[in-house]
Amino acid sequence: MLKEYVVDATRIPWKSGETEGLTFQCQVLLSGEDGGPEALRFRFDPTSAVYAHMHLTSQFQLLIAGGMDMPRGQMNLRPVSVHYTDHNTPYGPFSCAPGHDMLVLHPKSGGLISMAHLNARRKINLQARLLVAHLDEANWCALPEVAGTRVQSLIPADLGPEALAIELPPGATMPTAPSEHGRYEVVIAGSVECRRESLGIAGFRYVQGDEAPTPLAAGPHGATLMLLSFDADALEGGLTGEGIAVTAAQAMARAI
Repeated sequence: MLKEYVVDATRIPWKSGETEGLTFQCQVLLSGEDGGPEALRFRFDPTSAVYAHMHLTSQFQLLIAGGMDMPRGQMNLRPVSVHYTDHNTPYGPFSCAPGHDMLVLHPKSGGLISMAHLNARRKINLQARLLVAHLDEANWCALPEVAGTRVQSLIPADLGPEALAIELPPGATMPTAPSEHGRYEVVIAGSVECRRESLGIAGFRYVQGDEAPTPLAAGPHGATLMLLSFDADALEGGLTGEGIAVTAAQAMARAI
């Protein structure tokens, strides 16, 4: 069985949000209320300190504009960058530069909880993975099966979750495969045709199941997509309605 969600970001209204004194604009692209994926788009106002927090499910952050500086070593994100965390993985505080624009992508609703919350600290995933990668022009490779197509591995599948960029010439179709634990296929340049709709930048399809979805076709100016695939950690955590999950759900609801 295949579960599929298609989102045209241009059709989703923006709204203002605030959490712990931080202000931002937000689009709720997928709410997760049906038990499916949750997808949000944020444009944080410039700030030097987005507070340390975690979500109760796996997460990909896809930075498409602006910048984010994390406190750990080389974790200074510039477009286009991918930041992955397992469930219950704290990160931050981090700063946001002017022009910030990112997608926050979950396999299910994950809530939000500050690390100032003592009970949250007791629930940290001590075996968690935190992965960061950047799109680099020097790392593209030709895909022989489709003429004019290039691919770039940002997070290789042998690490568990996967981030793969693919660049398609006009009219080309993207090779597809099933995704057991869920995959976001996000347009980061150009456009694709999906279900007779044209999806531009920040538009996406989410697929999950044991069937391969219908191939996406690049628009008249080609397309570049970021394919973000979850692994079995997507089955963990979530908003269970108990313990810190209640606090996390309430905090997210207040923020957006």
